[in-house]
Amino acid sequence: MKNNKLYKLLIVFMSSIFICGCWDIKDINKRFLPLVMGISKEDNEDYKLTLQIPILKDDNQISRTVTSKGENMASVLEQIRTNSEDAVDYSQIRLIVIQNNLADNQQRFKELLKFLMKSEEIPSRALIAITEDNVENVLSSINDKLGAHSTSIYDYFNKGAGWAPAIFSTPVWEVYRSLFSYTKDIAVPVVHSGKDTVLTYEGAAIMKKGKIIESISPDESQLINLFRNINEKGSLESIKDADIIVTNSSIKNNKSMENHKPMMSSDLHLKIDILERKEGMTNKQIITELEEVIEKRFYDILEKTQRNNTDVFGFGQHFRHQVPYRELKNWREEYYPELKVNFEVHAKLE
Repeated sequence: MKNNKLYKLLIVFMSSIFICGCWDIKDINKRFLPLVMGISKEDNEDYKLTLQIPILKDDNQISRTVTSKGENMASVLEQIRTNSEDAVDYSQIRLIVIQNNLADNQQRFKELLKFLMKSEEIPSRALIAITEDNVENVLSSINDKLGAHSTSIYDYFNKGAGWAPAIFSTPVWEVYRSLFSYTKDIAVPVVHSGKDTVLTYEGAAIMKKGKIIESISPDESQLINLFRNINEKGSLESIKDADIIVTNSSIKNNKSMENHKPMMSSDLHLKIDILERKEGMTNKQIITELEEVIEKRFYDILEKTQRNNTDVFGFGQHFRHQVPYRELKNWREEYYPELKVNFEVHAKLE
C-alpha cells in the first residue's frame, strides 16, 4: 500500500512538470496576427510602421490599423508589442508595402532588407510592394471599400494562375538575394490605393542592388514574368485591329557565346483566342500584328535595361557557366551591353 501511494505521488509530480511547460502559451484569440505591414520614413528620419490586423466584429472580419514610430525597425516593433492590449505575433505577415520615400533611398532600402532577413519574427517569404501613396492611408482605407475584407490587400497579389498575369509576387528573400547577384536584377510591383478597389496596379520598379533604376508598365511586366517561367494564361492583348486573350504560353531559350559575346535565342509560343476583331481582318493578319506588338515591346525593354546595365530578364543566369567565374562580377557592365537577343513570338489559335 505504501508503494502504491508513492507511485501515485510520483505520477502527480511528473504531470505537474509537463503542465508547467505550457504556462506561457497565449491562446490564439488573445493574439493579434497582422497580415500586412506598411513601412515609411518620416521627415525626422524616424521609421513609421503601420500594421493591418484582422479582427472579428459582428460575425464580419474587418481590420484595424496600428501605427508607431521609432529610430529603428526593432524599436518600433517592440513599441507596438508593448503597447498592444494583446500579444502581437509578427510571424503571419504576408505582405510588406514600402513607401517610395524609403524605397527610393538605396542605402536605407538595403538596410531595411537586411533587417527583414535577419529578423526571426518576420517571414522572409512575405511579399514586397512599393507605393507612392501614404502607406498608412493605403492600409487604413481598406474598410471604406465596399465588399473589402481584412485579407483583401494580401489576396490582391494571390489571385491564382490565369487571373492577373501582369502582377508580380516578389518575396523578401528574392529582393535580398538580388543585392548580391552578379547576373540578375529584380522587379518589384508598384501599387496605388484604388478609388473603388483596394489597390491599383501601376506596373513594376526595376531594381539593381537595391536601387530603383527604371519603371515598367503592366504590359511590360508580363514579359518579365514569362522569363521567370510564369504562364501568361489569361493575359488580354488589345492590338490595333483586335482584342485577344492568351490561353497558354511557354518560352524556350537557347544560349551561345561568339567571340566572347553572349547570344540568346528566345522563342515565345502563345495559344490565343480572338475575342473581337475589326471587320475584314483575317486570323493571319491578327496573329502577325500581335507577334509584332509583343516583339517590339520586348526590344524596347531590352534597350532600356541594357542602357542602364540592369539585367531584369535574368539572362546572366544562363551564362554563369560560359563566363569565367572571376568575370561574373563584370556581367552587367561588360557582357550584358553586348548581349544579342533574337526574340520571336509564335502565336496560333487555340
